[in-house]
Amino acid sequence: MRNPRIQLMVQLFTLIIIMVSLIKHELFVSSSLLIALVLIVFIGIPHGANDHLLFFNLINKRVDKNNKKNTLFFASYIGLILLYIGCWYLFPTFSLGLFILISIYHFGQSNLYISPIESKYIKLISIFLSGSFVLLTPIFAHIETALPVIQSLSKNPDILTISEETGNKLAISAGILMIIHWVILMLSKHINIKNGLHEILNVFLLFGLFYYSPLWIGFAIYFTLWHAIPSIEDQINFFKTTRVNYNLRKYVREIFPFTVIALLGLFLAFQFSGNYISVNQGIALLFIFIAVITLPHMIMMDLLYLRIEGKNF
Repeated sequence: MRNPRIQLMVQLFTLIIIMVSLIKHELFVSSSLLIALVLIVFIGIPHGANDHLLFFNLINKRVDKNNKKNTLFFASYIGLILLYIGCWYLFPTFSLGLFILISIYHFGQSNLYISPIESKYIKLISIFLSGSFVLLTPIFAHIETALPVIQSLSKNPDILTISEETGNKLAISAGILMIIHWVILMLSKHINIKNGLHEILNVFLLFGLFYYSPLWIGFAIYFTLWHAIPSIEDQINFFKTTRVNYNLRKYVREIFPFTVIALLGLFLAFQFSGNYISVNQGIALLFIFIAVITLPHMIMMDLLYLRIEGKNF
């Protein structure tokens, strides 16, 4: 069970960021990339650095953790990453589309896995709507900033043509669609009024964050505070059911080695290409890095949520 106090603090912090963005927008503009990078490096990337232990704890009732199983897991995990890297090199537009779909599902699932929606079809629709909202709204709201990065990711300068005005309309439409969705679920009694109003409040907060804050600030705060921290909570809560006296300190100690390895890989990637790429290409490289580690991490979290919901995998 996620801690409601943590969620309340995240909501209040998001509200503060929105207010600062409205009153003193220039405070974030010049430093948005630096702030985003710090949040992503110290919270976003580390939240997936415990996938190996998550896997072994998920299967520990079926398979002994022997050396052969360790080797098989790491070979599969790293192989999937390398395969996706190859796809980015050979088929960048396809890889971008896959990244968008993966992110939509992963974000939506993390947002709503504890949702009381009983119908699996309604829940799946809600997951994809929620994931689409949090991923696409900031892009549409800041299309002039996002477009050069999208073009760098796809290596296609003509992949998307949207004016700033159209982007703003699409962003507002996405917010309205999410509110309508939750209202319909309340009226059809798929969720109760309390849960529905809670989701609508989150839509207002996230829309304000995405629309009024600089693109990279909005994305980083969502990715770290709204996504990574709840994911860390879910992992720790699961480990508490399989291991004695498990806590946050043990979690941090366990993720540290693989976080360092991941950040070293990112550092080397920038080191070898830093003199030859623009700022937008550098941001694109960061997102490719996030993409290739998100794919296997999403699979691990999907298995975790299946276990939490009492389903077999």
